[in-house]
Amino acid sequence: MITHQDGSHFKLEVLPMAVTTADVHLKRAHGLITEVEKATDDFRRRAIQHADQLDSDGPFLQSIVGDYARSRQLKQQKSSLVSDLQLATQELDRAASIDPEAAIETADGHLGLKQLRAFAMYLSGQVEAIWGTSAKARQLYIDTTQIFDFADPHYMLGLLYEGEYKPAEALKEFEKCLELEPAGELSVSALREANAMRNYKKKFRGNWLLFVILLFFPIPILCGVLYFIAKRK
Repeated sequence: MITHQDGSHFKLEVLPMAVTTADVHLKRAHGLITEVEKATDDFRRRAIQHADQLDSDGPFLQSIVGDYARSRQLKQQKSSLVSDLQLATQELDRAASIDPEAAIETADGHLGLKQLRAFAMYLSGQVEAIWGTSAKARQLYIDTTQIFDFADPHYMLGLLYEGEYKPAEALKEFEKCLELEPAGELSVSALREANAMRNYKKKFRGNWLLFVILLFFPIPILCGVLYFIAKRK
């Protein structure tokens, strides 16, 4: 009750605080995730368009990452993208505390906590692949598939293994991508990559001049032979 100076009174009503529902947190998380997806779309698009480059000495992802690393503007985006993904994860945690079965309808379909967590993890892998290390990116892609399995992380894993000259591991990932998405956006590229991995032939990827020099090293031939073996991938 509040009293005015003239002695009149009126009752002050206290409005209840608005309760944020789980789907509101999911929508916020989805919005943040979508922004990161847009920011890394060029990287994904180039990955899909990738043709077999194993005959060159510059693996595909290394060439893309080099382009990104030279772009100051894109490099400056890293901290904001990481921050957005962290905020998205926090929103997902809040939604889970309210309703673990919460889900929302989006342009991509019916998405629940599991799918959104997996996609946030996958995008963390994309950011790490561009600005970080392939080892961390690989682990993030693997972690993604443990949350919710879909084609994209397997395709990226295949490219990472291809860049490390591990055709058996790469083939497994490309085949899994095709199994999960047999007629999807990644299917044609995954089919080509899988075929390239089946027909993969090792070749010397070192410096021939250095190889010749090593043949005349203090331990004749042995140094050159060891170098040749190490660079034959």
